[in-house]
Amino acid sequence: MLLEFQDSIIRGDCRKVLSGLSANSVQLTITSPPYRNAIDYEAHIEKNGYYRGKVRKETGEYLDEMVQIFNEHIYRVTKDGGYCCIVIGNEVVNGTIIPLPHMLLSKLVQPFGNWNLHEEIIWHKVTGGTNRYGSFVINPYPKYFRANIMHEFILVLRKGDVKSGRTNRDDILPAKHEEFTKEIANSIWHIAPVPPGYIEHPCPFPEEIPYRLMKLYSYEGDLVLDPFNGSGQTTKVAHNFARRYMGIDLMDEYVSLAKFRLDKEAIHIRSDALIAKWQKIRSHYLPNL
Repeated sequence: MLLEFQDSIIRGDCRKVLSGLSANSVQLTITSPPYRNAIDYEAHIEKNGYYRGKVRKETGEYLDEMVQIFNEHIYRVTKDGGYCCIVIGNEVVNGTIIPLPHMLLSKLVQPFGNWNLHEEIIWHKVTGGTNRYGSFVINPYPKYFRANIMHEFILVLRKGDVKSGRTNRDDILPAKHEEFTKEIANSIWHIAPVPPGYIEHPCPFPEEIPYRLMKLYSYEGDLVLDPFNGSGQTTKVAHNFARRYMGIDLMDEYVSLAKFRLDKEAIHIRSDALIAKWQKIRSHYLPNL
């Protein structure tokens, strides 16, 4: 049951859809789970009122659902030596930070979950984030300060031990030195977010993120999955870089948008956001006395 799922974008609950996919089929999953309290996706689609800042699920219920999806369904369909990359950020509720990435991670990795933690990458948003500094401007006193949230986490999970799935394929050129020894090799990625309103989806991640992850953790022809496909950033990048793709989403409107973007919209990989430019700085020195 693999061919019918390759190069497809499907409407449905990812748990039900993935139950029809053969085990050990997917090399790489790249996804950003739906926000628990920040986005009302139905309101965004219907353009019916403000769609941000609405609590949709209790934290425990949300985590239980995500654990079921990642620890059971996605783990089952992932190949031995395959990877699952989750883009997720902290949330703020009534002025308190909810560390969702670490709460989820503690339930997904061994000994409590099935996965191994391969990498933890910080996505520094450079030019955009959640503005919380305003309260300090109004009340410029100690204890009022709240830092602007300028980052999210990319949790890179691996199925199997560190050597699982490694291959040196003679038909594939080795990784380019220029790409793999600069910013992409670091645990902090400086990538500007997608400008508001640029895509008809409330929270798409930039194309540079799936592009880098596909470069690092897959070969051409591998199957890449996004169980929360949304506007289709993952499937679009996979299609343009010779990977097989499978996207799943609950909303008809997002499924249609993702399908449209495959061939109707050019890829937007910003070179400045891909490779860091390094510049030497003169060392401090003491003048001759």
